Amino acid sequence: MIEIIDKYLKENNKEFQRYNSWNHCYKAFGDLSKSNDELALHLGFYLASWGMYRDSSQLLQKDYTVHLQMVEVIRAFQDLRCTTKFEVSINDLDRIIALIQATKEVYGSIGVTATNTLVTKIILGTLGCLPAYDRFFIAGLKQCKEPFTTLSKTSLTKLLGYVEQHKQELESIKREKKLQGYPLMKLVDMYFWQIGYEKSNIKKD
Repeated sequence: MIEIIDKYLKENNKEFQRYNSWNHCYKAFGDLSKSNDELALHLGFYLASWGMYRDSSQLLQKDYTVHLQMVEVIRAFQDLRCTTKFEVSINDLDRIIALIQATKEVYGSIGVTATNTLVTKIILGTLGCLPAYDRFFIAGLKQCKEPFTTLSKTSLTKLLGYVEQHKQELESIKREKKLQGYPLMKLVDMYFWQIGYEKSNIKKD
């Protein structure tokens, strides 16, 4: 696992690289003394960096205030924010499902389709209690034949079980790579994303 994560870090943690936007956004949401406007701006720029404003995206037609309601939701679910002292477990499953639903409702109410990709990118960038379910992450899961490819209760249960099963290894990687500020779900995201990305490139070749 560490070799795959190391590849991700070498490719995506360069100065000014767009994937650094996760670091900035996640750090910002760790300081709730910041105004809703400032947090909404961080969230919007992070989502833009991570591809959620491209092409025909409905977000592309909105300004940053479209995220203000979501900031309030994130404040209400701070008990799920992963830190050096707390990581989510199976005990938090119902709260995670409630967070997913609340996120979908917020964006649905303002005419933005809350896809699983959008929902999980928001959650990863603010609370860190889920990986981002984008196409490379899903491709990585399928390549490894992992069963947690959706946001159903059964699938999320298996995801949380995977993290618990690999917790010691993930914590060791955090120490070795000096990623103490990263939640375990972020490492899981990096691992499967990199596998999916490499598989995609192989297919193109």
